[in-house]
Amino acid sequence: MTTLKKRLAISTALIALAGSFSTYDAYAGGKGGKNGGTNNVTSEYNIGTGIYDITGPAAENGMFGYADTHQQTTGLHQRSRSRAFIMQSQGTGDRVVFVSADLGMLSQGVKIEVIKRLDSLYSGTYKHDNVMLTATHSHVASGGSSHYSLYELASADSSQLLGGYSSENFNAIVDGIVKSIQRAHDSIAPGSIELVQGELNDATRNRSLVAYQNNSDAGQFATNTNNTMSVLKFKRSSGEDVGMINWFSVHPTSFSKKFTLISGDNKGYAQNKFEKLKSTDFSANETFVAAFASSDLGDSVAVDGNAYSAPGYQGSSDEFLNVKNAGERQYNKGIDLYNQTGVSLSGTVDYRHRWADFENYTVSDAFTNAGDQPLCSSSRGYSFAAGAENGPSEVDPTVIEGITIEDTDGVNLPEFAISFVSNDDPCQYPKPNLFSTGEMDWVPEVLPFQLFVLGELAIIGAPVEATTMAGRRLRQTVMDQLAPEGVTSVVIAGLANTYSGYLATYEEFQKQHYEGASTEFGPYTLAAYRQELNGLAAAIKNNDSVTDDKPPRDRINDYRNERAGVVFDGKYFWESFGQVLTDANANYNPGDSVKVTFRGGHPKNNLRIQDTFLKVQKKEGSSWVTISNDWDWDTLYEWERDGSDRSFVHITWKIASEADPGTYRILHQGDWKNGWSGAISEYSGTSREFLVN
Repeated sequence: MTTLKKRLAISTALIALAGSFSTYDAYAGGKGGKNGGTNNVTSEYNIGTGIYDITGPAAENGMFGYADTHQQTTGLHQRSRSRAFIMQSQGTGDRVVFVSADLGMLSQGVKIEVIKRLDSLYSGTYKHDNVMLTATHSHVASGGSSHYSLYELASADSSQLLGGYSSENFNAIVDGIVKSIQRAHDSIAPGSIELVQGELNDATRNRSLVAYQNNSDAGQFATNTNNTMSVLKFKRSSGEDVGMINWFSVHPTSFSKKFTLISGDNKGYAQNKFEKLKSTDFSANETFVAAFASSDLGDSVAVDGNAYSAPGYQGSSDEFLNVKNAGERQYNKGIDLYNQTGVSLSGTVDYRHRWADFENYTVSDAFTNAGDQPLCSSSRGYSFAAGAENGPSEVDPTVIEGITIEDTDGVNLPEFAISFVSNDDPCQYPKPNLFSTGEMDWVPEVLPFQLFVLGELAIIGAPVEATTMAGRRLRQTVMDQLAPEGVTSVVIAGLANTYSGYLATYEEFQKQHYEGASTEFGPYTLAAYRQELNGLAAAIKNNDSVTDDKPPRDRINDYRNERAGVVFDGKYFWESFGQVLTDANANYNPGDSVKVTFRGGHPKNNLRIQDTFLKVQKKEGSSWVTISNDWDWDTLYEWERDGSDRSFVHITWKIASEADPGTYRILHQGDWKNGWSGAISEYSGTSREFLVN
């Protein structure tokens, strides 16, 4: 029996008391040990799930991911949501929260604000230690939620080149995440957690093979991407299915950098289809929640490509087809695994979290194999400006991947970038610094490291996009510590709690492809991550606490370049808001598209959180029944500026091939702003009735 298990056995008489108070160490989190291997600690869980809307401004807002100045939101394809899961040990009372949010990134400011609000609601039950917030990494969600300049700039567009912060979007994200956790908290009930894993092959490809193949151990693996799909199933003791988390390593970049409607991309497609199968009710406090979350996706892209990928990586010109193909594979494999019997997790819940100051950090020889090494002040390299194969920047033919210090002559950087080019840092060799983000205070310098253990499963919260090989080494580091304690599987939850670019291996860093150029703290960054996770895993194994370097800065009150709001909404004097300008036809066939244009207001007037900008309705007797909303795959809400103050709203419904014949109509609801009083008022408009044959 390990020391940890002995401690559990000795403390059996105190478990009920500990569970009642859910006490936590100031730094380390749960006191309960890992692995419920004794008969003294129950292996059953309390589980809760919750989902809530976090959709940002659907017009005139930047997106995060491609950093393309032409990518400004012009409407809505799918609503963004936060999906929350609470897992609590009945034996120790310790609990963890996992959140997957339909965002390009999860900013440190969002995490800080979420914890502040949770603390005011639950008085210390939920803290940085036991709450893991992650982003799906959709490149077509609203951006501008970070309090750091590099990521503000990455959410900029042609209307606001010096920044793209949106407090409206920030607040929508924070409010929705908190409410999803509240719903999960209120729905907690006894239940089981089951892990099923399988291989999804031929769905992804490695976009940086040259860098990957530079790894000394590349030949030891059959695949150059992580093809393992991991599914967690949540079922109440009553037998009711209440949720599922799916981790699979693929970039949600099936929509290209020219797509400007908010959407969940390929993971959003899979979520939408899975939740339809399970009859999810987004308005309900308790309903089934399906999250297709991010993992170690740094160099992994869908085999289909997208409409504007680099040569050799391009997909169909049909943006929706690319997304559907990539999403359908994830859904099909996900439902296949969900319907299988897996490992019923049986251990207690434990966790550790640590804030590490990466601007003042030394990695030991045990992880560098090159003596003790300091991390570098953060920077982005020249090849960062090139973009990756699934989102090439095309700024200049000389700006390509693979630019090292020896290759900088003759590179024609964009004029904006030239003004920031800094001196080379020998610590970053062979990376030529484009932006010295650390010196300029453009990125977080204090990073969160987090590890959850649920019986046989360990979940790594990594604040980066880890490459395939970096992910393998992180998982192995944790497994080396926790396998003797009964852990049999380790998954990486990517883009967790904050965002710190990419995580490439030492060998990949030497090649300076996009991933290496975006590995901020130099060639030994992965070694530092391994050192941190090794420490967290050892602390769980030995029931030790950990100590933070220092807390992160709360920058919510700092000055930022805020996006403009709506001044007022205009219309011609003979018009009314909601008036139909182009109506539906009288008849349609399955497979056709119905498009109706309305005189509308700006969607920033009201994000319509937990609501919809459109409804497709079918006549049933004398009543109208809504069959589709603005979050469904078959609908589009598109906004178009008309002059300086007017708005067109175009609603499109793609009629499914299996649609029931009958009478239908399209309803648009929105809000307009009065230029004299500033008052915002609701309006609605309805198309003519039309037949589907």
